[in-house]
Amino acid sequence: MILGGALYVQGFARVPAGYRGVLLTWGKPEDKILGVGLNFIIPFVQNIELMNVQLQKAESSEDTATRDLQQVTTTVAVNFRLNPNKVNTIYSDLRQDYVSRVVKPNIEESLKAATALYTAEELISKRTQVKATLDDILAERLIIFDIEVVSVSLTDFQFSPSFKAAIEAKVTAEQQALEAKNKLEQIRYEAQQQIIQAEALKNATIAIALGDAQAAIIEADATAAAIEVITAQMTAEYAQYLWLTQWDGKLPAVVGSESGLIIDLTSLMDEGQ
Repeated sequence: MILGGALYVQGFARVPAGYRGVLLTWGKPEDKILGVGLNFIIPFVQNIELMNVQLQKAESSEDTATRDLQQVTTTVAVNFRLNPNKVNTIYSDLRQDYVSRVVKPNIEESLKAATALYTAEELISKRTQVKATLDDILAERLIIFDIEVVSVSLTDFQFSPSFKAAIEAKVTAEQQALEAKNKLEQIRYEAQQQIIQAEALKNATIAIALGDAQAAIIEADATAAAIEVITAQMTAEYAQYLWLTQWDGKLPAVVGSESGLIIDLTSLMDEGQ
């Protein structure tokens, strides 16, 4: 009875969540893949090997060369998972050593292939494109081993000190050029504003001068018209009236006559007194 109980216990194998079981008969992988839960096996003849089908992560840092022959140390992190329907094949080919035997070596080779397609500057400026290229190359390599690439992250690029200095100098030069361009644009803008203001002042001055000239013409025309009206209305009686309104009541001391005789009115008035 005790032996029977032991055999009963040995006749079941548990596969936890996130894993698949590779059924081994006398150590040889079977085609059958065991799912999560309790699975029946033949005691002492069969056993199971658990294969992790959860998301796994592998990191690698590799010295590579760019298209322009710059040396760069690139650090990459790759998230991957095993094909749950192929874990028996993976185990048959790689056992549990799939990371060290295929994942990391292919990451390194894919990284070299990807960085060789870009210049050192493009690794920085086209980081997203570089990542996509690496993703495609690595996925194509690992799918052969029934390993799926989920995501790739380029975590760091380390360049040589001389290249770093060249990049910093270029960035500084570009910043200075941009500042100079902005300053030139500011000067050009201010000059345009001054031109606009000068043009407006000129137009205003011309407008004022034209207004003054037109006002003078209008005033002159009005004066001429007034003189013309007064001249047209002038008569001998009206002229005498105007003379009398302006006379101060004093007679002239000397008057002339039609005969040419000049009479001293003052003397005559004195004699009369």
